[in-house]
Parts: sequence; C-alpha cells; structure tokens
Amino acid sequence: MNTPEVIENINVSEDRKLTFREKLACVVGLTPSTFHYQMMQTFLLFFYVDVMKISPAFVAGMFLVIRILDAILAPVLGAFMDRITTPWGKYRPWFIFLGVPFAITGWLTFTDFNLSHTGSLVYAVVTYMIYSVIGAVIGVPGGAITPAITKRVDDRVSLGQIGFLFTIIGALFVSIAAVPLYKILGGGDDAKGFSLLMAGAAVITIIVSLFQGLTLKERYIVERKIDEKAPSFKQMFVASFTNKTAVIAYLYLFGTVVSNGIRAAISLHFFKYFFQNEGLLAIMGIIGILPTLLGVAISGKLIKRFGIKASVMVSVIVSLVTVPILLFIPANSIGLGIFIATSVIGAFFAGIATPAQGSMMPAAIDYTEWKTGLNLNGFMTSLSGFVQTFGTALSGSIAAGSLALIGYVPGAEQSSSTLFGIKMIMILLPAIFTAFTISILWFDLTEEKQAQIAKELAERRNNAEIKTA
Repeated sequence: MNTPEVIENINVSEDRKLTFREKLACVVGLTPSTFHYQMMQTFLLFFYVDVMKISPAFVAGMFLVIRILDAILAPVLGAFMDRITTPWGKYRPWFIFLGVPFAITGWLTFTDFNLSHTGSLVYAVVTYMIYSVIGAVIGVPGGAITPAITKRVDDRVSLGQIGFLFTIIGALFVSIAAVPLYKILGGGDDAKGFSLLMAGAAVITIIVSLFQGLTLKERYIVERKIDEKAPSFKQMFVASFTNKTAVIAYLYLFGTVVSNGIRAAISLHFFKYFFQNEGLLAIMGIIGILPTLLGVAISGKLIKRFGIKASVMVSVIVSLVTVPILLFIPANSIGLGIFIATSVIGAFFAGIATPAQGSMMPAAIDYTEWKTGLNLNGFMTSLSGFVQTFGTALSGSIAAGSLALIGYVPGAEQSSSTLFGIKMIMILLPAIFTAFTISILWFDLTEEKQAQIAKELAERRNNAEIKTA
C-alpha cells in the first residue's frame, strides 16, 4: 500500500454543495486584502509625495522596480505551494503564514517616523518592498483553495457573488471612510492618522486570517505517491500557458488591473484639482455602491441564462463606449453630472460581470488538470498574482510618472495644461488597457464543458483511490 503525500483527504461527493460557513471562510479575506490593495493604489502615492515629501519621480521608479520583483516572486511561491504539503494542509496554512506579516507591514508602510530625507527614502523602499512582496501573493491561497473545496459551477459563481460583496466592503471602506478617518484620527496630522488607521486594519486582518486558516478544509487534492516526483517549474509553466482559457483569463485580468489601478492612483488628484472637491472620492464610492450591488444581485440568473462570456463582454463594451463621452467633460457641475452618470452605468454592468469573471480561473485550473493530469492550483493562481502585481506596478508607475510629466506640483494650484493632463490620465490611459479585456471573446470553456470536466476528474480520483488502497 502506497502512503499518500497528502496528510488529510476528505472523501466527499463532487456534487456536494458548500455550506455558508465554508463560503464565508473562503471569501471573507477579500475585505482586508481589498482594503490594503486599495490603500496602496489610492493613497500610497499621496502618502509618499504629499505626506513624506518624496519626489514623484523617485516613487514612480520605486513602484515599478519593486512591483516587477513581486511579480517574479509570485509564481515561485505558487509552485512551492503545489510541490509541498504541510501537516495542516496544502493551501489553508498560508492564510495565516501570509496574513499576519501582511497586516504588520501594512501598518509600517503607512507610518512616518520623521526620519531624515535619506532615511525616509530607505525606510520607504524597505517597508514598501516587504509589504508589496507579501501583497503580491496574499491572494494565492484563496484562489488556489477554490478548486480544492468545490467542483460545482454554481458554487463557484456563488463564491464570486459573495466574494464580490466582501471585496466591495473593503473598497467602499477605503473610498468612503479612509479620508475622514485618517483626518479624525490624526487631528490635523495626516501622518499620524494614516498610521492609526492602518494599525486598526492590521488587527482585523490578523483575526480574519486566523479564521480562514482554521476553518477551511481541502477536499479535492490529487494524491501523489511518496516516490512520485513533483512537477518541475518548466512543466508547470508549459501546462499553464498551453491552456488557452488560462491565457485569456490572464489577459483579461491584466487589462482590468492596469486600467483600474491608474484610475485609483489618480482619482484623489482628479477630484481634488479637476473638480476642486477632494470629498468627491467618498461621494463617488457611495454613489457607485448601489448599482454595483444590484448588478451582483442579479448576476446569478443572468449568468445562468446567457453564460459567463456574454455576461463579462457586456461590461467590457460599456466601459469602452463611455470613454469618448468622458474625454470632453468640463470641470463644472455638468461635467460632474456626466461623470457620475457614466460611473453608475459602468458600476452596474461591472457588478454583473464580476462573479462571472471570478469563475474563469478555477475553470481554467480544472481544465489544466483534466488535460495534463497536473494539479496546479497554487501555481496558476500565483500567475494571476504575477499578472495583478505587474499590472499594479505598471499602473502605479504610469500614474506617478504621468504626474511628473504633466508638471504636477503637490499642494499648489495646478496650471490648465496640468489639469488637462490629470483628466487624460484618469480617462484615456485606463481605456487603452481596457482593450485587453476584449480577449474574453475567445473564452470557450462553457458551463456544460466545465461540468463534463468535473465529472471526468471525479472518475480519475475514484480510480486513483482504488489503486492506492
């Protein structure tokens, strides 16, 4: 009898539905991770340039170099996860191993110890590098564990719906509450306010990480005999990128991350200087929440009726169609009204698309296992982390570099050419990268095909269990 490598393997039916507690544990981490991600995207440029007084050009270079390093490290960790099994499971311990240091370094990154100019530069590089490296892989356990806990398409869509709610809670908190909170907590000292805000977030992040790591159970892990070699990095890479559906999912993610990242990084400057109202950042978060939630609420029925591809494609079309309209908005109440209207429409269709796009990568992971026999949950999810991290690096660098290019001066009244430049960074540059999301047109892994793949994978596992018994 061969001893399986996996310590714990729960034998359950492939048709078993997840309980609400399991779904909650799988996706609740999206709130703190989204909070940290949005804080980095929305406020870190502002914190470095306007609070710590670091030059935009230095920040642009730092963002690009460190995030590229993060992107390279993400697949390495994913491959490591797939090649080993800890005494506590294959993927679930990583919720704790990564969540706790991520929380602490998030607080450190947004804390200014009033060092010398050189000291501040060194401190910013070191803390941001650690925070960013962990942030690049913090989502890997959540993505990797989804195919390990359910093979049902409806469960995955449901996880996408519930997960989006937790995602939007984190994003909404940043867009609505972050500014007033750091202002109140700091009492006029923005540096102190940011530090206290991130200290509170660190406590919550640690609690959530512990809940996830102690609650989730891995049910569909392919057992490997002790004398069977783990797949090489080259085998993992080839298996992933000969999967068309995975490549499409990566391209879609890249376009979405870069376009959203540029908007997030420049939004505070856009509202503060173009519309002369910094508080619009919070107001837009409130305005966008209802249509987004409405879209998510009805997404299940629409996805079931029209399919994953059609549900996502409509959102892509709406996003691109609104660009020509926004390019000509004036810096007055009319322009603001147009901006709000298009944002509401875009938020509604984005809400419909999000649960559908969230099910694309688990489907691609199953397809790779079905086609090659390799269980690459961690590696393929980490490649998504690579794409997201590289996209974040690119978007942050583009936003910071563009501010320097258009002559932005922190805290000063901006020239007309600078204001025009801010509008172009906010509207035109993101649209260029949104074009990558058109790749969804070639996504042909239908729900019926996914169900058939799940059935065949179940048969393989049953046969493997009989042979190893």
